[in-house]
Amino acid sequence: MAMFRISCSRFLQSANAIQRCSILSRSYAANQKADSSRSSAKAVMPSSKKTDVSTETIQRVKEAGKSATYTGVILVGVGVAGLLFYLLWKELCSRESPNGIYSEALNMCKEHGQVIDLVGEPMKGFGETTSRGRRRLVSHTEYEVNGEQFMQVKFYISGPKDRATVNVQVKKNDQGRYEYDYLIVKTKFEQIRIK
Repeated sequence: MAMFRISCSRFLQSANAIQRCSILSRSYAANQKADSSRSSAKAVMPSSKKTDVSTETIQRVKEAGKSATYTGVILVGVGVAGLLFYLLWKELCSRESPNGIYSEALNMCKEHGQVIDLVGEPMKGFGETTSRGRRRLVSHTEYEVNGEQFMQVKFYISGPKDRATVNVQVKKNDQGRYEYDYLIVKTKFEQIRIK
């Protein structure tokens, strides 16, 4: 019987050990589960300080991108407007354009004594009349002969005494500026060469 007691006590001790092992393994598994959920939460959710900094950085980058885009649009707009103003100035105000030649030739006609006697004062200059009755400023032709560039300009002047046709031819010199070949004022009965 003593042997039975020893084996029973050993059995009970081993049963207690098994029970303890079972309890320990359950608590170990629970701890592992809690640790893994904490570490995965750390991996998914960064700390609040890092979130604030990264959100702030994202906002700064967005604002900088907007500012750069707006600046780019403004610069392109200013560039296009400047180009348009330059082209308008070149066409309307530059001496090297047909309108510039017209303005200069009209002033020469207004200052020339024979033309004043022929047409009278005040003198007006205008282009050819269109089918709608509007007067275009000037008609002109640009051409090249033997490597030299020429431009012919034709317009009309009128005054209290008569009307006249003005024919101008200019040639481009070595500096790229136009010089007068001739300027002729012609009425029905007379012709005056100014240059």
